[in-house]
Amino acid sequence: MRTVGIIAEYNPFHRGHAHQLERARALAQADAVVVVMSSCFTQRGEAALLSPAERTRMALQAGADAVFALPALWSVRDAEHFALGGVSLLRSLGVDALSFGAETADPARLQAAARLLETPDPSLSTALQAHLSRGVPYPAALSAAAEALSPGTGALLASPNNTLAVCYLRAMLRLGADMTVCPVPRQGGYHDTALGGALPSATALRGAILRGDWRGAEQAMPEGAFALLREAALHGRLHRPEALDLPLLYRLRGMGADSLARLPDVSEGIELRLAEAAQSARSREELLELAKTRRYPYARLSRLCAHALLGFDAELLASAPLPPAAWLLGLKETARPLMAQLSRSGFPIIAKAADADRSQPWFRAEMRACDLWALGAGMPAGYALRMGVVKG
Repeated sequence: MRTVGIIAEYNPFHRGHAHQLERARALAQADAVVVVMSSCFTQRGEAALLSPAERTRMALQAGADAVFALPALWSVRDAEHFALGGVSLLRSLGVDALSFGAETADPARLQAAARLLETPDPSLSTALQAHLSRGVPYPAALSAAAEALSPGTGALLASPNNTLAVCYLRAMLRLGADMTVCPVPRQGGYHDTALGGALPSATALRGAILRGDWRGAEQAMPEGAFALLREAALHGRLHRPEALDLPLLYRLRGMGADSLARLPDVSEGIELRLAEAAQSARSREELLELAKTRRYPYARLSRLCAHALLGFDAELLASAPLPPAAWLLGLKETARPLMAQLSRSGFPIIAKAADADRSQPWFRAEMRACDLWALGAGMPAGYALRMGVVKG
């Protein structure tokens, strides 16, 4: 049985995601699609709008055969480590191919950029540091340095899906993952804020949902996914962006600059700026606006806030460089042969949270993340232990 893997967030699931599932299966000539999906918190440091179970059910309805969690220790990270966690899981499970969206769906160009960044020439590091010393944000500095060594690479890295695609390919190089690469051309802008066209952005869809534009949301989502969204909304199970603002501000005000300095990816005194902003900010959004700088843009600060709220420090992240087990979120009823094949990889598969080794730091961190998500969604603690495997 040939398998293709997709690393996703589905926050929430829309027609573009359904298109990718269909194209991935066709391009890889796969019998089954395996998805690794961010669990409760996303790469930008935000809580997911819907629960992992509801997003899993949407994916299974639209063509996924199995969905595994990308736990918060890897999902709430920069693109490089987000990709490393997802690719590691797919490789460990023995998946044959990897599919992803890209503005430049040219495997040769993407792989050339990945090799340039993963095994850099010393001059790349020199150029990168020169740009960083002038206060240029890291992504822009990396693009400029790469452009100087390989014309055209900077423009390629300036597109968000291309950047993530290159991170997937870098992870494959680092891990020695022998998977076929199947990029799907990205249609529409990654950060488009307005619904329009056949394949919307998740940003635009979330905006429509949060302002109550149900007609727009219905047009942007597969029928089954929209029905699940409406059911979750009617029962009060949506996690709105502001739901954890007060716990976050309380946490930051109590930590102080010394504790903030131990968060992952902190440098250049940003902890002082974040601690000061927390004293006056009345919301997460206001906090980020007060604290952001050219070198510390919104997304990077948002991840810092999520790490503070979740209790993740640099030492914890360093203790778990790669996921040690695959947590199964959902499975199609017809995919039993797939599970038998994935199990033969020998990589530990957790069918439900109650069966996990609760002494492992990554699992304790994931329980905290799930309980915090449940708090923001108005649900009792212990959500992950009650979730079980979604059957599609």
